[in-house]
Amino acid sequence: MMTDDRYQLELGVLSRKLSPNLYRFFDLDTDEPYVVFGARTNRGNVYTLRIELDDFPESIPKVFVTRMLKDKRGHDLDSCSATMHTLTSENGRTRICHFGFDSWHPEVSIYKVFIKSRLWLEMYEQHLRTGKDIDYYLNHQD
Repeated sequence: MMTDDRYQLELGVLSRKLSPNLYRFFDLDTDEPYVVFGARTNRGNVYTLRIELDDFPESIPKVFVTRMLKDKRGHDLDSCSATMHTLTSENGRTRICHFGFDSWHPEVSIYKVFIKSRLWLEMYEQHLRTGKDIDYYLNHQD
């Protein structure tokens, strides 16, 4: 669970990088804390991201777009897909993959999780435009 010191550190980073009206923390004194971000893409579309913090920073936080997204063919992005970088959805929300287990460490900030999620949204919109999977836009190196 996130300590108060870590919370203050995260707030400091977020306040330097983002307008305070773009994010809000909820339920920090419970077993299910989370933060919600508003994210506007380069095309001007607005999405709401929910980052669950129940075991942050020890574990990769779950990130959801707070509605069910659809792929170019109109199918729900509700299941695990390596090429679309999605995980199994919960409560009608698309869950996105933003960090792999091998790249996660407790020093990763909530801001970095947000930025990687924001990049996912840009690639998602490219998918909608071109039909190419999100994996096409990632530069995976061996």
